[in-house]
Amino acid sequence: MVEVKIIHPKEPTSWMPFVPAVKVTGGSLLFISGCTALPLYHSHPHKAEEFDFPEDMEGQARRVFENIKSILEAAGATFKDIVAIKRYVTDMGEVDILNNVQKEYLGEHMNFASTTIEVKGLVRPPTDVGVTRKLKVEIEAIAVLDK
Repeated sequence: MVEVKIIHPKEPTSWMPFVPAVKVTGGSLLFISGCTALPLYHSHPHKAEEFDFPEDMEGQARRVFENIKSILEAAGATFKDIVAIKRYVTDMGEVDILNNVQKEYLGEHMNFASTTIEVKGLVRPPTDVGVTRKLKVEIEAIAVLDK
């Protein structure tokens, strides 16, 4: 049986979009590779239409969470099974936009450890498809499954 215990060194005095630590016993771990607004799978040789993605943070964040959702569903899990996420962004000034989209997908489930890191750049679409837009966000996650 899976047991997830939220660790607070002291009682929080205000709402936070994450918790300091999560202790998990039992169950299986699902490690989700970094997801971007790009498709999880694409053709070789590359097809330009497969690399159409939004330019703005909100649109890209939605694509990222849809990619994560499809992986969770394939594993028999939901967003409520996430115990840790790591978010890579190219502009910390857009984190509030990312937070708003994240809340739409995770709802009130904020019982996971979280790290946000600003990076110079993320993976780029293949040069042979002619896409010049840049990715703004990549998220990896860990979920716990009771199978």
